[in-house]
Amino acid sequence: MALRFNSDDATGYKLLLCLALMYGLMSMLVHSIVHMKFVKPLAIDAPLHRFSEARAVEHVRILSQEIDGRQEGRPGFREAARYIKGQLEMMKERASDKFRIEIEETVVDGSFNMMFLGHSISLGYRNHTNILMRISSVDSLDTDPSVLINGHFDSPLGSPGAGDCGSCVASMLEVGRLIVDSGWIPPRPVIFLFNGAEELFMLGAHGFMEKHRWRDTIGAFVNVEASGTGGLDLVCQSGPGSWPSRIYAQSAVYPMAHSAAQDVFPVIPGDTDYRMFSEDYGNIPGLDIIFILGGYFYHTSYDTVERLLPGSIQARGDNLFSLIKGFANSSMLQNFNKQASPEITIHQDKDDGAIFFDYLSWFMVFYSRRLALVLHKIPIAVFLVMPFLLNLREFSMTSCLATFSDLTKGFLFHALGFLLAIVSPIMFSIIRLLFTNYSMNWFSRPYLAYLMFIPCSLVGLLIPRTIWSCFPLSQDVSVLQTSREAVSDEARFWGAFGFFSSLTMAYLLAGLSGGFLTFFTCISMLAAWLSFSVAAKYYGHRSLRSILFYVIPMVPYLAYSVYFGGFLAQFLIEKTGMMGSIPPPYGYFIPDIVVAATIGVVTSVCVGPLIPVCGHWLARSSILQFLLQLIVIGLAVSSQFFPYSMAAPKRVVLQQTYLTSGPNHLENSSYEISVVDSNSLIFLFKHAPDVAKELQTDLDLSFETANLSRQENWLALFPVSFLFTRSLKFPAKESSAKQDLYFPYLIASKPQTISDNGSRRVYLELSLGSLEEIWVTVLNITGPLSNWSFADNKLPAPETLNGGPPSYICRLSGASHRNWTFWLEANNDEELRINVAVLDQQLTSEVKKLKSLFPEWVDVIAYSSFMSAYTF
Repeated sequence: MALRFNSDDATGYKLLLCLALMYGLMSMLVHSIVHMKFVKPLAIDAPLHRFSEARAVEHVRILSQEIDGRQEGRPGFREAARYIKGQLEMMKERASDKFRIEIEETVVDGSFNMMFLGHSISLGYRNHTNILMRISSVDSLDTDPSVLINGHFDSPLGSPGAGDCGSCVASMLEVGRLIVDSGWIPPRPVIFLFNGAEELFMLGAHGFMEKHRWRDTIGAFVNVEASGTGGLDLVCQSGPGSWPSRIYAQSAVYPMAHSAAQDVFPVIPGDTDYRMFSEDYGNIPGLDIIFILGGYFYHTSYDTVERLLPGSIQARGDNLFSLIKGFANSSMLQNFNKQASPEITIHQDKDDGAIFFDYLSWFMVFYSRRLALVLHKIPIAVFLVMPFLLNLREFSMTSCLATFSDLTKGFLFHALGFLLAIVSPIMFSIIRLLFTNYSMNWFSRPYLAYLMFIPCSLVGLLIPRTIWSCFPLSQDVSVLQTSREAVSDEARFWGAFGFFSSLTMAYLLAGLSGGFLTFFTCISMLAAWLSFSVAAKYYGHRSLRSILFYVIPMVPYLAYSVYFGGFLAQFLIEKTGMMGSIPPPYGYFIPDIVVAATIGVVTSVCVGPLIPVCGHWLARSSILQFLLQLIVIGLAVSSQFFPYSMAAPKRVVLQQTYLTSGPNHLENSSYEISVVDSNSLIFLFKHAPDVAKELQTDLDLSFETANLSRQENWLALFPVSFLFTRSLKFPAKESSAKQDLYFPYLIASKPQTISDNGSRRVYLELSLGSLEEIWVTVLNITGPLSNWSFADNKLPAPETLNGGPPSYICRLSGASHRNWTFWLEANNDEELRINVAVLDQQLTSEVKKLKSLFPEWVDVIAYSSFMSAYTF
């Protein structure tokens, strides 16, 4: 059926086209910013007094390409440690006599309890390597407060670790060289900590904080991390107090920070060394700065030097050097043992929770929470007083109440539009999945998500505007001596303003730090409305010229909202590939629903403030039909695309499980396979027939007939294993490679003892056999456990696996020729059951062959798990 247009429709389409062009240009600007196109990387022959990305990338190339694997337990780990120490020694030799440079390689061990991914675990470790360099002036004292720069040089399982965290180590090495070669003598010591056990749950940082002699001198720290291969180097955590973020705001060459990240970070699965310095084992002020984009390659074999985003390391290095200067020159720098002094604690409490954000990485806006308590209340105060201000000429309580009623109507209509902008794409995503064979079609092509969900959100935003006339105004237009359209525009605008001011107030009352965005919205809307009101006197309320005068003052806010929202959507899309496989029937829909809802919120924030004025032209039936046609096209187009590619791989975990009893007896061997997103193994085997053939399974495999892998079989990865559901188990081919191995085993090292209160103590010795590349050993202890020798004789909170008995989980790591020895204490005569899982990184030829059969769009993390069970 052909659409019929009148002149108003044509005007509406002109406005829609102009807005589309404006948002398109803003999107191009934002894309260039978040992908560091505006930063020029310096070449390898750059002046020595400048940070050079090329020199840093050369370090990354050696660490991730020439050195084969920096995982704990592999030979490459020791080689990486030697390389880093060698580079530091070269700096020391080259430094002038004005510097005092100390280099140490320390071996740390310890045991403690922690919460990770919502699970309580205990960790025991030994022989983990940290490398440190302390740069100071020749007349500095050992007790001088210092600045710590921390980054880890170990890499995750199966990954070269170019981004995570070869880029961190390289940046630190280049900054250390820059300090030496630039001739800048730090007024306070600067300590570089290259820690070797972050991927094993922050053990290197824990070892430093517990035992190193320089620990008490730390007055501030910067933790550099990577959750991808570049892009925005975002300040994700800051504190305690606002001093670290203030130093960042004053110092950063390319500011990339907003306080809203601190509201979101605690709910993101994962953690960094920041918690060891600033929360768990210290109260040191610091920053947690993380590469955010390139998350497709995070913890995969595709995290290579070629995937690093150009300009990212240059921006990080320039910022880091400037931050070191800012902290080292600050009068607020205090020793760690003075951080708890009353005057500093009081200062931190008063100034905690500062509000800050960067504007397009051009400059920083920073203000204290005390100022925010005043500023962020102004918009809601303006909204509440407007019914009185709008009736000053003919003041009466009746007119004020009528105006307040209309403004409330505008508030409710805008809130309804905001809600529908979220619900509409969610409903569309659910309907789409009912007619397609797999979810996440947009995963490797994020523009498909925008094509599908933005039109849906716009329709949701505009629907309330189409029914506005069905609800009459409370104000008497004839008395006001103004046009009905002017009163309607007024009610819609102030209603929308009230909605955003309410969100600002809600953020403030919740104690969150992200209210700056809606506060920015309110301030921009006020300026735009003043401009529009003046223009409307000359051109009329329905003139495109008047609308132009409304939009122009909004441009700074709209550009920032596209920057903020676009980055958020891109980050989330990249992370859906590792958010976990949730059980059906809901798990299949969740990634699409989450992305649809996020884009709905982003669209509401980016476009919503324009709707009160532009809605008259955009909420026309012809435009709504056009948007619906775009939605249908998005459905048809997106269904033709495959979710994955080499640039956005699907993650698969392949575990070869060995069930053993004693050092020489292998009872069974199997392959266990899992995925960490919503497209199940059934989908994988359908598109990887060679893998299905090798496993001797049917392409029409169903979970009802397949051999499911139990959760406890993934003990070696606990608690990450809780991201897996509906894993499958297959018989493994026999291999002669394991016949000559001595398997891990657990024995009683000496007779049990009984205490006066009747508890018995069991003394145990754990041998790891002849395995050579052990990543971690995990113990799952059930029974009447009342105490043990780990974690200063403190038990963690018990875990329950699949409704079983309470379990106490302990992870052991660190290579040594000595066996692990420990004791367990039971409070009665019931048996203690101990399940042992040892993760070894060496693969048999059969596993290597199986791994090679997966398509290029699949990233496979493969390892061996040696499992055994004991009772004492």
